[in-house]
Amino acid sequence: MPQDPLNVIWVEPTFPGHLGAAADWLVRRRGYRAWFYCHTLEPRAHWPASVGRGLEVQVFGVGGVARESAVGWSRALERSLCYAYGCWEVLEQKRPRPIDLIVGRSAGLGSALFAPVFDRAPPVVHFVDYYFHGRANDLADEAGPDTPSAYFHWRRSTTAIELLDLEQATLGWTPSEWQRGLFPAEYRHELFVLHDGIDTSRFAPEGRTGPAKRARSIAGRAIPDSARVVTFVARSLDRLRGFDRFLTLADGLLRARPDVVVVVAGDPIVRRGLDVTFHNKDYLAHLTAARPPVDPTRLWFLGAVPPRTVAELLSASDLHVATGRAYPVARSTLEAMAAGCVVLASDHAPHREVIEHGRTGLLADATDSDGLLRQAIGVLDDPVGHRPLGIAAAERVRESYSQDACLPRLAETFHRLALPGSGGGRP
Repeated sequence: MPQDPLNVIWVEPTFPGHLGAAADWLVRRRGYRAWFYCHTLEPRAHWPASVGRGLEVQVFGVGGVARESAVGWSRALERSLCYAYGCWEVLEQKRPRPIDLIVGRSAGLGSALFAPVFDRAPPVVHFVDYYFHGRANDLADEAGPDTPSAYFHWRRSTTAIELLDLEQATLGWTPSEWQRGLFPAEYRHELFVLHDGIDTSRFAPEGRTGPAKRARSIAGRAIPDSARVVTFVARSLDRLRGFDRFLTLADGLLRARPDVVVVVAGDPIVRRGLDVTFHNKDYLAHLTAARPPVDPTRLWFLGAVPPRTVAELLSASDLHVATGRAYPVARSTLEAMAAGCVVLASDHAPHREVIEHGRTGLLADATDSDGLLRQAIGVLDDPVGHRPLGIAAAERVRESYSQDACLPRLAETFHRLALPGSGGGRP
Protein backbone atom coordinates (compact mmCIF):
# COMPACT_ATOMS: atom_id res chain seq x y z
CA MET A 1 0.00 0.00 0.00
CA PRO A 2 1.59 3.36 -1.02
CA GLN A 3 2.21 5.65 1.92
CA ASP A 4 2.41 9.42 2.03
CA PRO A 5 5.03 10.52 4.57
CA LEU A 6 3.36 11.84 7.70
CA ASN A 7 4.36 14.49 10.20
CA VAL A 8 4.04 12.93 13.64
CA ILE A 9 4.45 14.13 17.21
CA TRP A 10 5.57 11.38 19.58
CA VAL A 11 5.26 11.86 23.34
CA GLU A 12 6.81 9.58 25.94
CA PRO A 13 8.45 10.29 29.31
CA THR A 14 11.86 8.95 28.19
CA PHE A 15 13.67 8.93 24.82
CA PRO A 16 14.14 6.56 23.02
CA GLY A 17 11.94 4.70 25.49
CA HIS A 18 9.50 2.26 23.97
CA LEU A 19 8.43 4.24 20.90
CA GLY A 20 11.73 5.73 19.70
CA ALA A 21 12.67 2.72 17.56
CA ALA A 22 9.31 2.76 15.77
CA ALA A 23 9.61 6.50 15.10
CA ASP A 24 13.15 5.96 13.79
CA TRP A 25 12.03 3.18 11.40
CA LEU A 26 9.20 5.31 10.00
CA VAL A 27 11.58 8.23 9.44
CA ARG A 28 14.25 6.11 7.74
CA ARG A 29 12.02 3.75 5.79
CA ARG A 30 8.92 5.81 5.03
CA GLY A 31 10.24 9.37 5.01
CA TYR A 32 8.20 10.51 8.02
CA ARG A 33 9.12 13.65 9.89
CA ALA A 34 8.99 13.18 13.66
CA TRP A 35 9.12 15.39 16.73
CA PHE A 36 9.75 13.35 19.88
CA TYR A 37 8.80 15.11 23.12
CA CYS A 38 10.16 13.63 26.34
CA HIS A 39 11.16 14.54 29.87
CA THR A 40 14.41 12.56 30.16
CA LEU A 41 17.04 11.24 27.76
CA GLU A 42 18.77 7.88 27.80
CA PRO A 43 22.51 7.89 26.96
CA ARG A 44 23.31 8.73 23.33
CA ALA A 45 24.54 5.18 22.72
CA HIS A 46 20.86 4.18 22.87
CA TRP A 47 19.64 6.84 20.42
CA PRO A 48 18.50 5.73 16.94
CA ALA A 49 20.29 6.81 13.79
CA SER A 50 17.68 9.26 12.51
CA VAL A 51 18.04 11.80 15.36
CA GLY A 52 18.78 15.10 13.64
CA ARG A 53 17.91 13.56 10.27
CA GLY A 54 14.14 13.77 10.34
CA LEU A 55 13.68 12.84 13.99
CA GLU A 56 13.93 15.85 16.30
CA VAL A 57 14.04 15.43 20.09
CA GLN A 58 12.59 18.05 22.43
CA VAL A 59 12.89 17.80 26.22
CA PHE A 60 10.11 19.28 28.33
CA GLY A 61 10.23 20.17 32.02
CA VAL A 62 7.67 19.50 34.70
CA GLY A 63 6.57 21.32 37.80
CA GLY A 64 4.71 20.84 41.03
CA VAL A 65 4.50 17.41 42.60
CA ALA A 66 5.98 15.80 39.48
CA ARG A 67 9.42 17.00 40.59
CA GLU A 68 9.29 15.05 43.82
CA SER A 69 11.35 11.87 43.95
CA ALA A 70 8.73 10.06 46.03
CA VAL A 71 5.03 10.73 45.59
CA GLY A 72 2.24 9.45 47.80
CA TRP A 73 -0.16 7.09 46.05
CA SER A 74 -3.01 9.59 46.33
CA ARG A 75 -0.99 12.20 44.42
CA ALA A 76 -0.09 9.97 41.49
CA LEU A 77 -2.79 11.47 39.28
CA GLU A 78 -1.59 14.99 40.10
CA ARG A 79 1.93 13.93 39.15
CA SER A 80 0.67 12.60 35.83
CA LEU A 81 -1.18 15.82 35.08
CA CYS A 82 1.97 17.82 35.83
CA TYR A 83 3.87 15.79 33.24
CA ALA A 84 1.09 16.27 30.70
CA TYR A 85 1.05 19.99 31.39
CA GLY A 86 4.84 20.24 31.02
CA CYS A 87 4.59 18.67 27.59
CA TRP A 88 1.72 21.01 26.66
CA GLU A 89 3.74 24.10 27.64
CA VAL A 90 6.56 23.21 25.25
CA LEU A 91 4.17 22.23 22.45
CA GLU A 92 2.27 25.49 22.89
CA GLN A 93 5.54 27.39 22.61
CA LYS A 94 7.04 25.44 19.68
CA ARG A 95 3.85 24.56 17.74
CA PRO A 96 5.59 22.46 15.07
CA ARG A 97 3.88 22.45 11.68
CA PRO A 98 2.40 20.58 9.94
CA ILE A 99 1.17 17.78 12.19
CA ASP A 100 -0.84 14.84 10.88
CA LEU A 101 -0.83 12.59 13.92
CA ILE A 102 0.09 12.44 17.60
CA VAL A 103 1.35 9.21 19.14
CA GLY A 104 1.72 9.05 22.91
CA ARG A 105 2.78 6.64 25.61
CA SER A 106 2.03 7.81 29.11
CA ALA A 107 3.88 5.00 30.97
CA GLY A 108 1.71 6.00 33.91
CA LEU A 109 2.47 9.70 33.50
CA GLY A 110 -0.07 10.88 30.95
CA SER A 111 2.37 12.98 28.94
CA ALA A 112 0.26 13.18 25.75
CA LEU A 113 -3.01 14.09 27.43
CA PHE A 114 -2.94 17.79 26.51
CA ALA A 115 -0.93 17.41 23.31
CA PRO A 116 -3.71 18.27 20.80
CA VAL A 117 -3.18 22.06 21.11
CA PHE A 118 -3.66 22.86 17.43
CA ASP A 119 -6.59 24.58 15.69
CA ARG A 120 -7.36 21.35 13.82
CA ALA A 121 -6.59 18.71 16.36
CA PRO A 122 -4.93 15.74 14.64
CA PRO A 123 -5.88 12.15 15.51
CA VAL A 124 -4.24 10.78 18.65
CA VAL A 125 -2.93 7.22 18.97
CA HIS A 126 -2.31 6.15 22.56
CA PHE A 127 0.11 3.28 23.25
CA VAL A 128 -0.73 1.35 26.43
CA ASP A 129 1.57 -1.22 28.03
CA TYR A 130 -0.09 -2.50 31.14
CA TYR A 131 -3.25 -2.31 33.19
CA PHE A 132 -2.65 -3.01 36.86
CA HIS A 133 -4.91 -5.42 38.71
CA GLY A 134 -5.27 -5.07 42.46
CA ARG A 135 -3.75 -8.40 43.48
CA ALA A 136 -2.76 -10.21 40.28
CA ASN A 137 0.26 -10.40 37.97
CA ASP A 138 3.75 -8.87 38.35
CA LEU A 139 4.67 -8.86 42.07
CA ALA A 140 1.19 -8.45 43.52
CA ASP A 141 0.51 -12.05 44.47
CA GLU A 142 3.84 -12.21 46.34
CA ALA A 143 3.10 -9.18 48.49
CA GLY A 144 3.11 -10.36 52.09
CA PRO A 145 1.09 -9.20 55.09
CA ASP A 146 3.67 -6.53 55.90
CA THR A 147 3.13 -4.77 52.55
CA PRO A 148 1.84 -1.22 53.18
CA SER A 149 -1.84 -0.84 52.35
CA ALA A 150 -0.92 2.23 50.28
CA TYR A 151 0.70 -0.12 47.78
CA PHE A 152 -2.66 -1.73 47.02
CA HIS A 153 -4.42 1.64 47.00
CA TRP A 154 -1.90 2.78 44.40
CA ARG A 155 -2.43 -0.35 42.27
CA ARG A 156 -6.17 0.27 42.16
CA SER A 157 -5.84 3.94 41.20
CA THR A 158 -2.71 4.26 39.06
CA THR A 159 -4.36 3.18 35.81
CA ALA A 160 -6.79 6.10 35.96
CA ILE A 161 -4.45 8.14 33.76
CA GLU A 162 -4.32 5.36 31.14
CA LEU A 163 -8.11 5.24 30.99
CA LEU A 164 -8.26 9.03 30.75
CA ASP A 165 -5.82 8.92 27.84
CA LEU A 166 -7.83 6.20 26.11
CA GLU A 167 -11.00 8.24 26.52
CA GLN A 168 -9.35 11.12 24.63
CA ALA A 169 -7.56 9.04 21.98
CA THR A 170 -8.71 8.27 18.46
CA LEU A 171 -7.17 4.81 18.72
CA GLY A 172 -5.59 2.73 21.48
CA TRP A 173 -2.59 0.53 20.65
CA THR A 174 -1.08 -2.31 22.66
CA PRO A 175 1.62 -4.88 21.82
CA SER A 176 -0.06 -8.21 22.70
CA GLU A 177 -3.36 -9.96 23.18
CA TRP A 178 -2.44 -10.63 26.80
CA GLN A 179 -1.93 -6.92 27.45
CA ARG A 180 -5.20 -6.12 25.69
CA GLY A 181 -7.03 -8.64 27.85
CA LEU A 182 -5.92 -6.89 31.05
CA PHE A 183 -8.04 -3.81 30.29
CA PRO A 184 -11.71 -3.53 31.27
CA ALA A 185 -14.00 -5.19 28.73
CA GLU A 186 -15.49 -1.89 27.56
CA TYR A 187 -12.04 -0.71 26.36
CA ARG A 188 -10.76 -3.86 24.68
CA HIS A 189 -12.52 -3.32 21.35
CA GLU A 190 -10.81 0.09 21.17
CA LEU A 191 -7.32 -1.45 21.33
CA PHE A 192 -5.37 -2.28 18.18
CA VAL A 193 -2.93 -5.15 18.87
CA LEU A 194 0.46 -4.90 17.18
CA HIS A 195 3.97 -5.24 18.56
CA ASP A 196 6.17 -2.17 18.08
CA GLY A 197 8.87 -4.27 16.44
CA ILE A 198 12.28 -5.83 17.11
CA ASP A 199 15.28 -4.63 15.10
CA THR A 200 16.33 -8.05 13.79
CA SER A 201 19.07 -6.52 11.62
CA ARG A 202 21.25 -6.42 14.76
CA PHE A 203 21.28 -10.20 15.06
CA ALA A 204 22.71 -12.98 12.88
CA PRO A 205 21.36 -16.36 14.01
CA GLU A 206 22.92 -18.10 11.00
CA GLY A 207 26.39 -17.45 12.45
CA ARG A 208 25.79 -20.05 15.20
CA THR A 209 26.16 -23.11 12.99
CA GLY A 210 28.26 -24.49 10.17
CA PRO A 211 31.93 -24.23 9.30
CA ALA A 212 31.83 -20.42 9.39
CA LYS A 213 30.80 -20.28 13.06
CA ARG A 214 32.27 -17.12 14.52
CA ALA A 215 34.64 -16.77 17.44
CA ARG A 216 32.72 -15.46 20.43
CA SER A 217 33.47 -12.40 22.52
CA ILE A 218 31.44 -10.17 24.82
CA ALA A 219 32.44 -6.58 25.59
CA GLY A 220 36.02 -7.34 24.54
CA ARG A 221 36.32 -10.57 26.54
CA ALA A 222 36.96 -13.73 24.52
CA ILE A 223 34.82 -16.79 25.19
CA PRO A 224 36.59 -20.18 25.00
CA ASP A 225 35.16 -22.49 22.35
CA SER A 226 34.50 -25.12 25.00
CA ALA A 227 32.50 -22.80 27.27
CA ARG A 228 28.74 -22.97 27.66
CA VAL A 229 27.41 -19.41 27.91
CA VAL A 230 24.23 -18.72 29.87
CA THR A 231 22.79 -15.20 29.59
CA PHE A 232 20.33 -12.90 31.33
CA VAL A 233 19.42 -9.40 30.07
CA ALA A 234 17.12 -6.82 31.67
CA ARG A 235 16.96 -3.05 31.87
CA SER A 236 17.08 -3.46 35.66
CA LEU A 237 18.15 -6.56 37.55
CA ASP A 238 14.98 -6.79 39.58
CA ARG A 239 12.44 -9.25 40.92
CA LEU A 240 9.92 -8.37 38.22
CA ARG A 241 12.23 -9.81 35.57
CA GLY A 242 13.09 -12.73 37.83
CA PHE A 243 16.70 -11.88 38.62
CA ASP A 244 16.43 -13.56 42.02
CA ARG A 245 15.31 -16.79 40.36
CA PHE A 246 18.04 -16.50 37.75
CA LEU A 247 20.82 -16.16 40.33
CA THR A 248 19.61 -19.33 42.04
CA LEU A 249 19.70 -21.11 38.68
CA ALA A 250 23.14 -19.67 37.88
CA ASP A 251 24.47 -20.97 41.19
CA GLY A 252 23.23 -24.45 40.37
CA LEU A 253 24.72 -24.37 36.88
CA LEU A 254 28.11 -23.17 38.09
CA ARG A 255 28.17 -26.04 40.58
CA ALA A 256 27.03 -28.62 38.05
CA ARG A 257 29.28 -27.73 35.12
CA PRO A 258 32.84 -26.34 35.22
CA ASP A 259 32.51 -25.14 31.63
CA VAL A 260 29.61 -22.75 32.30
CA VAL A 261 30.11 -18.97 32.03
CA VAL A 262 27.15 -16.86 33.18
CA VAL A 263 26.87 -13.35 31.71
CA VAL A 264 24.40 -10.75 33.00
CA ALA A 265 23.56 -7.36 31.48
CA GLY A 266 21.45 -4.80 33.31
CA ASP A 267 21.40 -1.96 35.80
CA PRO A 268 21.79 -3.36 39.34
CA ILE A 269 19.60 -0.55 40.71
CA VAL A 270 15.87 -1.31 40.76
CA ARG A 271 14.19 1.45 38.74
CA ARG A 272 10.53 0.40 38.83
CA GLY A 273 8.47 1.78 41.68
CA LEU A 274 6.36 -1.35 41.30
CA ASP A 275 8.84 -3.11 43.61
CA VAL A 276 8.27 -1.10 46.77
CA THR A 277 10.76 -3.18 48.76
CA PHE A 278 13.82 -2.58 46.58
CA HIS A 279 12.99 0.54 44.57
CA ASN A 280 16.16 2.63 44.02
CA LYS A 281 18.25 0.00 45.83
CA ASP A 282 21.11 -2.14 44.55
CA TYR A 283 19.34 -5.48 44.25
CA LEU A 284 22.44 -7.25 42.90
CA ALA A 285 24.43 -6.24 45.99
CA HIS A 286 21.57 -7.36 48.23
CA LEU A 287 21.38 -10.83 46.64
CA THR A 288 25.12 -11.48 46.40
CA ALA A 289 25.70 -10.34 49.98
CA ALA A 290 23.13 -12.85 51.20
CA ARG A 291 24.46 -15.60 48.92
CA PRO A 292 27.97 -15.03 47.48
CA PRO A 293 28.54 -16.45 43.98
CA VAL A 294 29.97 -19.97 43.78
CA ASP A 295 32.69 -18.86 41.33
CA PRO A 296 32.82 -15.10 40.66
CA THR A 297 35.35 -15.63 37.85
CA ARG A 298 32.64 -17.38 35.82
CA LEU A 299 29.85 -14.96 36.70
CA TRP A 300 30.22 -11.74 34.70
CA PHE A 301 28.13 -8.65 35.49
CA LEU A 302 28.31 -6.13 32.64
CA GLY A 303 26.02 -3.49 34.13
CA ALA A 304 23.88 -1.33 31.84
CA VAL A 305 25.24 -1.75 28.31
CA PRO A 306 24.45 -0.28 24.87
CA PRO A 307 22.47 -2.25 22.28
CA ARG A 308 25.59 -3.40 20.39
CA THR A 309 26.86 -5.17 23.54
CA VAL A 310 23.48 -6.84 24.03
CA ALA A 311 23.76 -8.12 20.45
CA GLU A 312 27.23 -9.53 21.19
CA LEU A 313 25.99 -11.17 24.35
CA LEU A 314 23.04 -12.85 22.66
CA SER A 315 25.13 -13.95 19.71
CA ALA A 316 27.45 -15.78 22.14
CA SER A 317 24.68 -17.36 24.22
CA ASP A 318 24.06 -21.10 24.42
CA LEU A 319 21.07 -20.61 26.71
CA HIS A 320 19.14 -17.44 27.43
CA VAL A 321 17.00 -17.35 30.57
CA ALA A 322 13.88 -15.24 31.14
CA THR A 323 12.51 -16.12 34.59
CA GLY A 324 10.35 -13.07 35.19
CA ARG A 325 6.91 -12.76 36.74
CA ALA A 326 3.71 -12.31 34.70
CA TYR A 327 4.34 -8.97 33.03
CA PRO A 328 4.65 -7.80 29.40
CA VAL A 329 7.29 -9.84 27.58
CA ALA A 330 10.73 -8.24 27.88
CA ARG A 331 12.19 -6.88 24.65
CA SER A 332 15.38 -8.77 25.49
CA THR A 333 13.45 -12.06 25.34
CA LEU A 334 12.31 -11.37 21.78
CA GLU A 335 15.80 -10.16 20.89
CA ALA A 336 17.26 -13.41 22.24
CA MET A 337 14.82 -15.34 20.05
CA ALA A 338 15.77 -13.16 17.06
CA ALA A 339 19.42 -13.99 17.71
CA GLY A 340 18.64 -17.70 17.52
CA CYS A 341 19.11 -18.35 21.24
CA VAL A 342 17.55 -21.30 22.97
CA VAL A 343 15.29 -19.48 25.43
CA LEU A 344 14.18 -20.96 28.75
CA ALA A 345 11.34 -18.82 30.07
CA SER A 346 8.75 -18.73 32.85
CA ASP A 347 5.60 -20.60 31.93
CA HIS A 348 2.98 -17.87 32.15
CA ALA A 349 0.47 -16.32 29.75
CA PRO A 350 2.64 -13.50 28.34
CA HIS A 351 5.43 -15.91 27.41
CA ARG A 352 3.02 -18.51 26.04
CA GLU A 353 1.81 -15.95 23.52
CA VAL A 354 5.28 -15.75 21.93
CA ILE A 355 6.95 -19.08 22.83
CA GLU A 356 5.60 -22.51 21.96
CA HIS A 357 7.18 -25.00 24.35
CA GLY A 358 9.34 -27.53 22.54
CA ARG A 359 9.18 -25.70 19.21
CA THR A 360 10.34 -22.07 19.60
CA GLY A 361 11.75 -22.31 23.12
CA LEU A 362 11.26 -23.92 26.50
CA LEU A 363 8.80 -22.99 29.24
CA ALA A 364 9.15 -23.98 32.89
CA ASP A 365 7.67 -23.29 36.29
CA ALA A 366 10.17 -20.67 37.43
CA THR A 367 9.26 -21.26 41.07
CA ASP A 368 10.49 -24.87 40.76
CA SER A 369 14.24 -24.29 40.98
CA ASP A 370 15.09 -27.99 40.60
CA GLY A 371 12.93 -28.38 37.50
CA LEU A 372 14.37 -25.20 36.01
CA LEU A 373 17.90 -26.45 36.63
CA ARG A 374 17.14 -29.80 34.98
CA GLN A 375 15.87 -28.15 31.80
CA ALA A 376 18.85 -25.78 31.68
CA ILE A 377 21.36 -28.61 32.09
CA GLY A 378 19.53 -30.55 29.39
CA VAL A 379 20.14 -27.73 26.92
CA LEU A 380 23.81 -27.35 27.87
CA ASP A 381 24.37 -31.11 27.65
CA ASP A 382 23.07 -31.17 24.08
CA PRO A 383 23.30 -27.73 22.40
CA VAL A 384 23.24 -29.25 18.90
CA GLY A 385 20.08 -31.20 19.62
CA HIS A 386 18.37 -28.03 20.88
CA ARG A 387 19.54 -25.86 18.00
CA PRO A 388 16.22 -26.26 16.08
CA LEU A 389 14.51 -24.37 18.91
CA GLY A 390 16.70 -21.34 18.29
CA ILE A 391 16.22 -21.54 14.52
CA ALA A 392 12.43 -21.71 14.90
CA ALA A 393 12.51 -18.86 17.45
CA ALA A 394 14.39 -16.58 15.06
CA GLU A 395 11.90 -17.35 12.31
CA ARG A 396 8.99 -16.69 14.67
CA VAL A 397 10.33 -13.24 15.50
CA ARG A 398 11.11 -12.38 11.87
CA GLU A 399 7.59 -13.33 10.81
CA SER A 400 5.58 -11.80 13.65
CA TYR A 401 7.66 -9.41 15.78
CA SER A 402 10.33 -7.82 13.60
CA GLN A 403 10.18 -4.16 12.62
CA ASP A 404 9.84 -5.18 8.99
CA ALA A 405 6.80 -7.31 9.85
CA CYS A 406 5.11 -4.91 12.28
CA LEU A 407 5.89 -1.37 11.26
CA PRO A 408 4.50 -1.45 7.71
CA ARG A 409 1.18 -2.40 9.30
CA LEU A 410 1.60 0.47 11.76
CA ALA A 411 2.30 2.89 8.90
CA GLU A 412 -0.87 1.73 7.12
CA THR A 413 -2.88 2.29 10.29
CA PHE A 414 -1.42 5.77 10.74
CA HIS A 415 -2.16 6.50 7.07
CA ARG A 416 -5.84 5.57 7.44
CA LEU A 417 -6.22 7.68 10.55
CA ALA A 418 -4.38 10.77 9.38
CA LEU A 419 -5.06 11.29 5.69
CA PRO A 420 -8.44 12.46 4.40
CA GLY A 421 -10.09 10.07 1.98
CA SER A 422 -7.82 7.16 2.97
CA GLY A 423 -10.64 5.11 4.52
CA GLY A 424 -9.94 6.24 8.09
CA GLY A 425 -11.23 4.56 11.19
CA ARG A 426 -10.01 1.69 13.23
CA PRO A 427 -8.06 -1.22 11.75
